[in-house]
Amino acid sequence: MWSRFVLGFLLAITTLIPESDGETVKTPLKSKADIFRLLLNQETLIRSALEKKVFGLVNDVGDMKEIMINNKKEIVYLKNENQELKAKTIKQLRDARIKMTTLKKENQDLQAETSKQLKIAEEESVALRNKIQALNAKFQSQANVTNLLSADVEESKKTHRKLSSAVLSLESFQKNISLLRSLVKDTPVAFTTGMTSSSSSWYGDILVFPHVITNKGQGYSSSSGKFTAPRDGTYVFTVTAVSWSSYYLHLDIAHNGVSKVRTYSQNSYQTGTNLVVLELDRGDAVWVKRHSGQGYYSGSVPITTFSGFLL
Repeated sequence: MWSRFVLGFLLAITTLIPESDGETVKTPLKSKADIFRLLLNQETLIRSALEKKVFGLVNDVGDMKEIMINNKKEIVYLKNENQELKAKTIKQLRDARIKMTTLKKENQDLQAETSKQLKIAEEESVALRNKIQALNAKFQSQANVTNLLSADVEESKKTHRKLSSAVLSLESFQKNISLLRSLVKDTPVAFTTGMTSSSSSWYGDILVFPHVITNKGQGYSSSSGKFTAPRDGTYVFTVTAVSWSSYYLHLDIAHNGVSKVRTYSQNSYQTGTNLVVLELDRGDAVWVKRHSGQGYYSGSVPITTFSGFLL
């Protein structure tokens, strides 16, 4: 039915028939051959047009495939870049949070330190204010003291004049003392003491010589048995002791309690003697003390004696 309709339509109309030179002219359809020839020409034209369109579509499809492949590659690249950017962003955010936490803590520490320093500064300010007040009071007190000192200076001047007079008197007194010392220095110091009786039982520490023969300068004491130096100098001391019968006796000359020399008297009334030179300061003491043994022998004219003198 469709073919009949086409044939009827083609017979009823005038169509364009292409000539051999490519131009088309209007030619009325007169026979079936004309119709078939027209159909063949139309088919050829349609097929050619379709082939061109198919080739164009194939090329377009190829281009689209290549574009899609490139787009896929670009999408993969963008996905990877997006993931890297996301990871980098997450890391930066994490670092930023850590840094913010650190900065927050440092800010808190700084605030605490600032508060502490401000408190210390306030305390120091209060202390300084109190100190200034104390200094003002002290300055006022010193002003009062200055006034008093001015009065004291006037009084000191009067006292100075009195002291000058006293110094002159003291210098005169020192001259007199120097004169007296020179006289004392010329005074001899010497002593000789002895025993005028014997003792077989004496067993003491200090041998006291009660019989005083000479005592220039009054340095020897017959009650204590000690010689006390009246002034500094070089002194010579000697002791002579005779042992009693069969007893032995060893005596020392002691300077302030320290033994310096020793006598040695064995039995049968043996005589022991010794001598020492000592540097004495004024007030030093020298005496004869027992080292060992007991008893001593002497007579009305002393045999056991103790002497000393200043060189």
